[in-house]
Amino acid sequence: MRMRELVGRVVSERVREYFSESPIGMTPQPVIHPPAKAEELIALERRAAQPLEAGYREFLLLTDGMEGFSVVLLGSRDWEPGGAGEAAEGFLRAVVESGTAEDVGIPPGTPLFPVAVNLDRSQGIFLIDTAGLAEERFWWTGEGDSLFFTGFAEILGYLIDVDSCDPRETLD
Repeated sequence: MRMRELVGRVVSERVREYFSESPIGMTPQPVIHPPAKAEELIALERRAAQPLEAGYREFLLLTDGMEGFSVVLLGSRDWEPGGAGEAAEGFLRAVVESGTAEDVGIPPGTPLFPVAVNLDRSQGIFLIDTAGLAEERFWWTGEGDSLFFTGFAEILGYLIDVDSCDPRETLD
């Protein structure tokens, strides 16, 4: 499925859930953002200290982040002072300091870059660069979960339907 269709399905599903809630407005309203610009993606890639995965790059060219979901999908503008990127970096520090990454098979020193975080900083999704040691490029962790995904499209599919894929729990 193409990225545009996936993003449309994720948004449609979340909007449907939002309006089926009673009372409406008890959870965050779904929000998409204007597309990222090429120079913003270059800056984001520098900040990540690794290449952006192709699906994540395509996602950002459609919508530079999304809100109102179980996690905030970060875009390039979220890294401005006071943005959601700061919360994501805080969660990353906690994960690294706890040794959680090594516990699930991520080699020490592997670059990790937050691409999503939930509002209470208890879950996040990280772009990982295992230098070819594993095909997975994303790690969703927090609240006792550890899920590895090969691409960003797989994460979006998982947001639509958790049975859409069978992510690994460790890189070992």
